[in-house]
Amino acid sequence: MQAEVLSLFDTAAPGLRRYVRSCGLPTDAAEDVVQEAFLALFRHLAAGGARHNLRGWLVQVSYRLALRQREHRARILRRESPWASAGADAVADPTDDPEAQLAARERRGRLQAVYCALPERERQCIALRAEGVRYREIARILGISLGTVAKSLTYAITRLSNSVKG
Repeated sequence: MQAEVLSLFDTAAPGLRRYVRSCGLPTDAAEDVVQEAFLALFRHLAAGGARHNLRGWLVQVSYRLALRQREHRARILRRESPWASAGADAVADPTDDPEAQLAARERRGRLQAVYCALPERERQCIALRAEGVRYREIARILGISLGTVAKSLTYAITRLSNSVKG
């Protein structure tokens, strides 16, 4: 069982980290969430839990843990003064001139705003598809129909690409 979990960790952890980061967590918090998810998987299997679709199980557990972590971090940020976290996201990029940096930052801001405004299902579909998960697997993980996955992805991709164009 330990070898099975370690093997799954080697293959699934990088994708889970990216998925959890897409839920709005920084790298260190995403790493914590992934570690917790695999610890929960180990406990689940040790207790005799079901072994089918372990990747889907990990995605669901990671998502719930990411939401909890995001809420926890939001509570902490509300207690901090605005000055304490104001400079955390402002990192100079020495590769571009200031105008290119500003344009890129504005594009990222528009894209992030549109992504955050998407319904939860569309965000989940986009994140899973970005990890290379197939439509049928997304449907199985999220418990929705294949047609709903296709419509959700079409809607989300259209909205995101329109935000980049204009």
